[in-house]
Amino acid sequence: MHPRYWLLGLVALGISTLAPAQTLRLCTGSPGKTYHAVGEKLAELLPAMAGGALTVEVLATGGSIDNLNKLTAGECDGAIVQGDAAEFFTTEINPGAAGSFRMLTPLYQELSLLLCSRESGIDEIEDLLDEEGASVAAGAMGSGSLATWLTFRSIKPEYEQVKVVPRNGAEGALAVASGEASCVFEVIAPQSDFIQALNDNPDIADQLGFAEVDDGFDGYEVDGKAVYQRVTFDDEKYDNLSGWGDPELIAITAYLVVSEEWANTQSSAMSALTMTLLTGKADIEEVAYGTEGKPFSE
Repeated sequence: MHPRYWLLGLVALGISTLAPAQTLRLCTGSPGKTYHAVGEKLAELLPAMAGGALTVEVLATGGSIDNLNKLTAGECDGAIVQGDAAEFFTTEINPGAAGSFRMLTPLYQELSLLLCSRESGIDEIEDLLDEEGASVAAGAMGSGSLATWLTFRSIKPEYEQVKVVPRNGAEGALAVASGEASCVFEVIAPQSDFIQALNDNPDIADQLGFAEVDDGFDGYEVDGKAVYQRVTFDDEKYDNLSGWGDPELIAITAYLVVSEEWANTQSSAMSALTMTLLTGKADIEEVAYGTEGKPFSE
């Protein structure tokens, strides 16, 4: 047995008095994407920590902003959220929600992936500014990817000239392949079934390639803290989508967020959740990064 699971059992003895069994309603993301997979991993780990007295109900959602809308509406108790999306939500969407949820702990880092048409010649995000009629499939309102793209625009207003196509995921990739969009923009974990599916589809991979995202966005701060980090991505992980050299991208931390009401009224459950996040960090990162660890470096 892995040593950390001895700790799980010991802690469970101390919190097994939770009665009756409680459920943490966790807003995640679309099935097949990493937020949902991480939620399922937490649903696997948490009952052991809580001695079976606390379980996780994994709720599929539209992404970070949708998660925060549902969290503040009382439809879930916790959520997985991009760090920049939380700031975007309380400044641009629902200022009254400030203080109603708690950024409990960082889970892992996601990458801002820009996949562009090879025919377009776009090798880095700045090239969009030189292309007449440039457009990016960045998702619909509710997704964290769109929140990040809109944050990029607030940092550098010149990107307002780039049209946003309200599609992401597979629909966004198909929009690029069909010529409806120049690029598809996704904030996503490096270990991605979606990106792997694009890489393994020759009809898509022949038309799309990674572009750099490094136009000074890493200088963005909230309350004196950097929100974005510039990293170098080993794109050979997805060899059919890779190009010459490893692209520089923006990394964004994903957080586990809980409502203040739930945190303040469920002290035993909070203890179990916090300890699970601490001892299960390696398991969560394996879901996000794969068995070989982070495919990017600072």
